[in-house]
Amino acid sequence: MTEQTTSVKVGKIESTPLDIIVPSHNDIELISRCLRFLYLYTTSPFHLIVVDDSTDLTPLWLENEQKKHDNFTLIHHDEPYRCGNQFFEEAFCYCKHEFVATVMNSVKVEPEWESVALEFLKGEPTVGTVALKCVFPTNGLIESIGIKFTDGYFPLELGRDCVGHLFTSIYEREAVQWAFAIHRLKAVKGNLDTESYHGFLGWDDLDNCLEIRKKGWRVFYAGSGAGYHEARATRGTDDKEAIIKNHENALTFWRKWGMLAAYIKKAGTAEEKKRFKKLGQKMVQLKGENYGNEINR
Repeated sequence: MTEQTTSVKVGKIESTPLDIIVPSHNDIELISRCLRFLYLYTTSPFHLIVVDDSTDLTPLWLENEQKKHDNFTLIHHDEPYRCGNQFFEEAFCYCKHEFVATVMNSVKVEPEWESVALEFLKGEPTVGTVALKCVFPTNGLIESIGIKFTDGYFPLELGRDCVGHLFTSIYEREAVQWAFAIHRLKAVKGNLDTESYHGFLGWDDLDNCLEIRKKGWRVFYAGSGAGYHEARATRGTDDKEAIIKNHENALTFWRKWGMLAAYIKKAGTAEEKKRFKKLGQKMVQLKGENYGNEINR
């Protein structure tokens, strides 16, 4: 797998309608801030789709907000979603436009955040996803400008912890984060894996990029649209179970894309090799006797 990084110039920016999907989970303050800034700073006409599985008073607050706007669709689930892709795929069915943004409720957008990426998507019919710049609100550093897989298939996170004013062009990437991105609806609808990964614990957005790339779509990062992202603000956790499941997601990802043996051999540290072998034995027990064979070659 190779990557080409390309800088692209965008011409005159025109208004383009889009759908915006925002998840909501048990935090009225977080979702209210996210929606306030979306309504304040989105230049394009938009249809907002809030996907909620809260168990507190958030659904009542959202119902009241929906009454204030004629472009607001609320989807509520009494049972928690298994993963982000599950609510993405459900929300895609309510989309009305060619382009759809995925904006986590932990993101606070900046003015005209969507304009350049939308204009780029309009002019490049082979592009399926454009990720936007996520900046950590605590220190103003960039979260990621995309993923490059090295020769050892180690996922190198480009641009991480660089200052927020850097990387303002558009670059092609192998994979990008989906916490703050705009997609071509026909590239993503029906193409996401909703079964293989532990939900909300990483790797699924990278998988999404490889899935749509496999179908012929291209993936980019655009540095002109920015938002402040409080990572792990909604469902994230550092407890032991979450860490183990994150590593299991990694195993699933590398195996699915035929890269696990190379990753373990070339890029993993001794500690990682030991951990992955142990997890591989567990995954064999859970998912079949051939599941972890790549690890022990």
